[in-house]
Amino acid sequence: MSKAVLTSLHRNMRNALSGGRVGEARDILDRLKREDPLGRETRGFELEYYLALDRLVEAESLASQLCQLFPDSGRIWLLSGKLAYRQKRYDDAENCFRESNRVYPSDHAQHWLGKTLTQTGSLDEAEALLVSVRERFDSAFMDLAWLYERKGDVIAAIAACDAFLALHPGHAYAAEQRVRLKARGLEPEMLIDEVEKLAEFGEEIPDSLFAEYIEKLLETGQSGRVREQVRARLDSLNPRLGSKLAWSCYKSQVYDLACDLFIKFVEENISNFKYLNALEAGAVKCNRLEELIEAYTRLAPSMPKLHGRVRSLQNRLSRTVSQ
Repeated sequence: MSKAVLTSLHRNMRNALSGGRVGEARDILDRLKREDPLGRETRGFELEYYLALDRLVEAESLASQLCQLFPDSGRIWLLSGKLAYRQKRYDDAENCFRESNRVYPSDHAQHWLGKTLTQTGSLDEAEALLVSVRERFDSAFMDLAWLYERKGDVIAAIAACDAFLALHPGHAYAAEQRVRLKARGLEPEMLIDEVEKLAEFGEEIPDSLFAEYIEKLLETGQSGRVREQVRARLDSLNPRLGSKLAWSCYKSQVYDLACDLFIKFVEENISNFKYLNALEAGAVKCNRLEELIEAYTRLAPSMPKLHGRVRSLQNRLSRTVSQ
């Protein structure tokens, strides 16, 4: 195959992936694997394709190989870092993004490193990186909003949301985050009163307020009200909100409700080891190991790593029964 044709395939593959046209990307990748199976670009596109389809098990196996085969590829390290970030392996993600930026300095690597350092708590370095790339990547303003929230600076977080909304008026997620941040700045009693007034008028509490409302109820020791409100909404919770509520309940030691939520959304968090560890700890506290073993067993065929956790939980349950 001529270099010109190969270059054209690479360009078309990039366009297909960036445009979300996975069927087209699959066809191009098949041709690349026939014509240039060992090429660095082909292997990198294969990894990127797996990430686009959320085929993380295959992506993880391939990423490990490619980092050894092509240690001088900033793109391979960047993609491997994105995989680790998605799996919430933030220490691994940080190492990949640093190596990507060392091999080939880029705004992309610095942006992702800033996002990752926010997650690991290295907030000053993260802020410097995100500020440096915010003119290139609009989404960095929302990353900064999360960073400032983690710092406890709600005013700065709202300002970052406002900067993003000035560029993207009406953006639903940013608008929701702004509402949530404004709610977070209210005193518990004031927010609870405002939300319950909405309910009195028959208004559904939006997700952006509901999480903060539950947090304020937990802060004021109203765990019974929390159970009532969350269980009434349990069937309609989306995974993101449900997982957030699970952590809030777990940290406030409302373990029965935390366990309900953790189990309900385990499939969406199956690669998050901290989530699984908290779920298992909650299941022990609530005597729900059998239920959790059943859930893990159901998911294990598509997530082989769960087999080890199933065995461990079965052993723990056997010890508990024999005591």
